[in-house]
Amino acid sequence: MSRSSHRKTWTQEPRGGRVAGARVPGRGAAPGRTEIPLGVGRNVKLRLESRIGYVDLVHEMAEGMARGMGFEKGSALNIGLAVREAVINAIKHGNGMDAAKPIEVSFEMEEDLFRVRVRDQGPGFDWTHTSNPLDRENIFRTSGRGIFFMRHFVDRVAFQRRRGKGTEVVLEKRFDAAGRAGRGGEVMKRRKG
Repeated sequence: MSRSSHRKTWTQEPRGGRVAGARVPGRGAAPGRTEIPLGVGRNVKLRLESRIGYVDLVHEMAEGMARGMGFEKGSALNIGLAVREAVINAIKHGNGMDAAKPIEVSFEMEEDLFRVRVRDQGPGFDWTHTSNPLDRENIFRTSGRGIFFMRHFVDRVAFQRRRGKGTEVVLEKRFDAAGRAGRGGEVMKRRKG
């Protein structure tokens, strides 16, 4: 079966609204994938105050949008967790918990890629010199695992300084044609013992 025969493209909601219950043939054409209802765009942007209370909302949005794209439950959870960590870092470290400094979160859904951008207005940090949470001296620390988790939950993590505008973290997760998530698709399991 060719890729085009089992995949359809998203379309935007037509002007004037939609018919109740109507659906656009979306990414749900493949077996086991749901269709995206009308009104859900390919790009969603949020501008939020730097308040920890928004972390759950953004996590749930990321996970729900990933599920809507057709990612399996475990992969969608991993995406939500990676976004959660990026948002916490933006609020806590980037903006220093200053509610007057907003964060921006944008969700971009492409054919085989889910991309999330998290922007803060802080001074930035050197992401190349973060400590390894698996090192013996860091194993019992209660913080310092966010970037580690992001890198293990999605396929690509990139950091970019925006001159005078803070830091942008880009998270990407690929969706392959077989309906499985790319690298990092397994949910991290707790160790016993």
